[in-house]
Amino acid sequence: MNSLQRHITGLCLCFLTVSLTTQGQTSNVHYTGSTLSVVDAHDGRLEPAVGVHSRQIMRANREHPDMADGVGWTYNHAPMMAYWNQAFFVEYLSNPVGEHVPPAQTLLVRSDDQGKTWSKPMVLFPPYKVPDGTMKEGLPHVAKDLYAVMHQRVGFYLSSTNRLFALGYYGLVLAPKDDPNDGNGIGRVIREIKADGSFGPIYFLRYNHAYNARNTSYPFYRQSKDKGLVKVCEEILANPLYMMQMVEESDRNDPLIPLKKNYKAFSYYHLPDGKVVGLWKHALTSISADGGRSWSEPVERAKGFVNSNAKIWGQRTADGRYVTVYNPSEFRWPLALSVSEDGLNYTNLLLVHGEITPLRYGGAYKSYGPQYVRGILEGNGTPPDGQLWLTYSVNKEDIWVASVPVPITNQPAGHADEDFAQLPEGKELTAWNTYSPAWAQVGIGKSSKGENCLVLKDKDPFDYAKAERVIPTSTAFKVSYTLEAAQNDHGRLDMEIQNAQGQPSVRLSLMPDGYIRAKAGARLSGSNRYEPGHRYDFEVLVYTDRRTYEVYLDGEKKHTGIFYAPAHSLNRIVFRTGAPRQHPTSETEADRFTDLENTGAIDPEAVYYLYRLKTEPLASAAQAGLLNADNYAGFVDYFNRMEDENKVQAIPNAQAWDWMKANIPLFDCPQANFQELYYYRWWTFRKHIKATPQGRIMTEFLVDRSYADRYNLIACALGHHLYEGRWLKDQAFLDEYLKVWYRGDNGKPLPKLHGFSSWTPDAWYKRFLVTGDTAALLELMPDLETDYTWWETTHRLPNGLYWQEDVKDGMEESISGGRRKKNARPTINSYMYGNSKALAAMALLAGNPAKAALYNAKADTLKHLVQTKLWHPERQFFETSTEADTLAQVREAIGYIPWYFGLPDKGYEAAWKEVSDPAGFLAPYGLTTAERRHPTFRNRGVGRCEWDGAVWPFATAQTLTAMAVVFNAYDSEYVTDSLYFRLLEQYVESQYHRGRPYIGEYLDEVTGYWLKGDQERSRYYNHSTFNDLIITGLMGIRPTEGNELIIQPMIPVDQWDWFCLDQVPYRGHLISLLWDKTGQRYGKGQGFHVFVDGLSVAKADKPGRLRITL
Repeated sequence: MNSLQRHITGLCLCFLTVSLTTQGQTSNVHYTGSTLSVVDAHDGRLEPAVGVHSRQIMRANREHPDMADGVGWTYNHAPMMAYWNQAFFVEYLSNPVGEHVPPAQTLLVRSDDQGKTWSKPMVLFPPYKVPDGTMKEGLPHVAKDLYAVMHQRVGFYLSSTNRLFALGYYGLVLAPKDDPNDGNGIGRVIREIKADGSFGPIYFLRYNHAYNARNTSYPFYRQSKDKGLVKVCEEILANPLYMMQMVEESDRNDPLIPLKKNYKAFSYYHLPDGKVVGLWKHALTSISADGGRSWSEPVERAKGFVNSNAKIWGQRTADGRYVTVYNPSEFRWPLALSVSEDGLNYTNLLLVHGEITPLRYGGAYKSYGPQYVRGILEGNGTPPDGQLWLTYSVNKEDIWVASVPVPITNQPAGHADEDFAQLPEGKELTAWNTYSPAWAQVGIGKSSKGENCLVLKDKDPFDYAKAERVIPTSTAFKVSYTLEAAQNDHGRLDMEIQNAQGQPSVRLSLMPDGYIRAKAGARLSGSNRYEPGHRYDFEVLVYTDRRTYEVYLDGEKKHTGIFYAPAHSLNRIVFRTGAPRQHPTSETEADRFTDLENTGAIDPEAVYYLYRLKTEPLASAAQAGLLNADNYAGFVDYFNRMEDENKVQAIPNAQAWDWMKANIPLFDCPQANFQELYYYRWWTFRKHIKATPQGRIMTEFLVDRSYADRYNLIACALGHHLYEGRWLKDQAFLDEYLKVWYRGDNGKPLPKLHGFSSWTPDAWYKRFLVTGDTAALLELMPDLETDYTWWETTHRLPNGLYWQEDVKDGMEESISGGRRKKNARPTINSYMYGNSKALAAMALLAGNPAKAALYNAKADTLKHLVQTKLWHPERQFFETSTEADTLAQVREAIGYIPWYFGLPDKGYEAAWKEVSDPAGFLAPYGLTTAERRHPTFRNRGVGRCEWDGAVWPFATAQTLTAMAVVFNAYDSEYVTDSLYFRLLEQYVESQYHRGRPYIGEYLDEVTGYWLKGDQERSRYYNHSTFNDLIITGLMGIRPTEGNELIIQPMIPVDQWDWFCLDQVPYRGHLISLLWDKTGQRYGKGQGFHVFVDGLSVAKADKPGRLRITL
């Protein structure tokens, strides 16, 4: 695949990251994003992954050991994690003071409530006494009253018999600077963790060269009478991927180690093709094609990755993507992650943990920051919530865990609107990021009056609690929250409004002197007292374009302030129980051996209750748009005059422009028919919105049809309605529309929902990609699953494909089918594939990875069946399989529908050469529904809505949508922007009747005559998309599942000298793009520009592919 690159200049916003998409791949792990970490910021100025909950599970305490590990040891590091028997397990190393300074032990903590609370540490591997007189070759030192140190890179093993084992390693350090990982240690030990919480005996799994069963304190595993344990040990020793993790401590010539190089801290994951990706410190990487027995060499740094001498973790996530987690700097902060679609190309960099608590206790090699991260190794358990679970140490002193929602994103679902007393239990903080030290906890709890709220507590002199809500990037908005403090004589609570990189512009603080203060440059302002136990309603109005904010307290204006740090936009609301901190910096010395003062102190606890938080946009000049809407009102005046309006539904012609002005993106271009049809199709779309007692719906025909359901509903084009309507600002009518279909018959679907094939789950999910409204998406998921099951139960053939009569596809009188023939058609089988993928994505969003895997498996099965049973290898086309289980021997437009959903693997694109062949589908007035060379073309049907070759907008819309998918994802020689533009232009030209804009049922491919054009039923037929093609195809706004937006206009270079698409709603933002060859049309300068919420975020010399991270 060739690399597609465009030069981007003029990047002027720090709240967005823009990168070019490189379509080519290298054979190894690499990073193609442009985000880098800032070393003098603890959070690296990175945008957070939304929904991360970080929790301290062990806080070191020498003065009060009973509040920590029981012994008061202050070096705690290298944790590892497993999930088994509905519990999390974390083991970690512990020394009294510093690294590699004996004695040492390995401790274990566990959580039996899905990570909410954790046990006190238990000794898993105790200190090991080194025999007096022990020496190392080349060293003069002799062991006397010495204990081993512990150092292991592999922590757990979940056996094939579902038994959980922990592993540890005893090494030797005879003198300062001696290396315990020189191959001269004692050996590796193993111990079972039993279901009742007890431990089995300790055995040696593998010795170093100087040790054996005669000179060690624990027996060798082969001496065990437990045959199951012996088998487990043999499993481990026969597993090259486990042995690779042992390379540092093992003998240098250990025959079981596959790659005998001193690469450190190995982690790995599998790719779909079975290959294994290996990762080591310094972001070294290699790939094994034989399960880890051999590795490609040389082992090299992953291109683009920044990683110091600290661990890097990689794994496949529950959504089928991949993630690496590491410190992206030469320091051990921050802790960040990067996501990849294929396990090789990593494209973003998001924050996991950006806090560094003061290092309380000095000691050898105690580095600052969150570090040595590990997740759950393949095979060591799968948490049921589908999240990414991580464990790491901070400052090599305290042990933490973090959970990261999957799919991983920095894009919020929408503005905050949380009343914690009203939210479902366990779901209150799904959109929040929390930082919760053991002595400064944050979480859902009870207020002083017993109500559910977000509680922040703090008794830690060295740390604070923090809760953060990411909101859509905004320039003018209101923040409303209700807050209560339990005290006003100690403690501090800051509320900050920050930009995407964590720089605050606004800070309001409840100070320990009992006053509410605002940060005003280097000073604090404000003289409003707050009282303990009183609930205060705060409203903060924020305007970035004039750098001001207004504060209202209990409805009364109290303060107007200037941003203490300017920002183009803001998107983070933070509550924190302490002042921000800057230490350490990149200039801080690496080692400190002294303790801070009063390390055992405990502050009087401060408690704060947050009852609700809401954010909402305000009107702003920056959101006014690039185009003047009134310049396009003339189109609507003309459309209104050209008809008698004999049928009126919810929005009459007199209100058409007001509705369009409030809802549609504006479009400007130099080709008059494109522009006229764009506004005409919105004008006609509006005609079909109909008010009913159950909510607004959309009709297909304006005139009543005898075969319609209640309210004249017909399900045939439901998917088209959702694809088209998703670009309107008012989305409520689509919610109502779907609910009428699925619940309009006393809570059940309307009787004729299944009258036609459906891709509704796919369309509903594709609508979510634009709106980001997770709640609306998941509310209907049970209904969509029931719908899916209905099709599985009623239309599945014994061979696994789905059947449909062509009339129930909305495609009667086709060459390949018949009104009563139950053929396996590309339509319904592609629809069910798309529906499976959509339901899998919904399941992940609902926190059900097992269900997601089930639907993905269904999709994989359908993909295989479509590619093996519906593909005609000689004719190079997807065809209908008849009831006789033979292919129909005719190419029809429905053969392109698999690409609508991205179903085919690469290699089938030769089918697309037919759209440019006059003997295939290319005709003067559009794409025909069957190949023109076929002997029954246009003569098989009986003249009643026949699909034997005439041009149907329903099919044209599907084919052009599929074509855009091929252009963007398949890099095919048969699909070019020039071809797409010409076919779309034909589609535009075809939508005229007697010189006026017109959309009907179907038309003659040679004359362009609408075959039912003089029938009232055909006028304004709502049976296709057009504006979705303009927005996603021609203008190239391609929604993605993550926080990125792809923009790839499908318009040939120099076709138009200017165009503009303005105010496209997208996940709480307004996207605008324009091309101005001379810079004179729009006054924004020459080139291709992209704007978000009225602010320029990218500029290129010419229209081309851009990847924008919101």
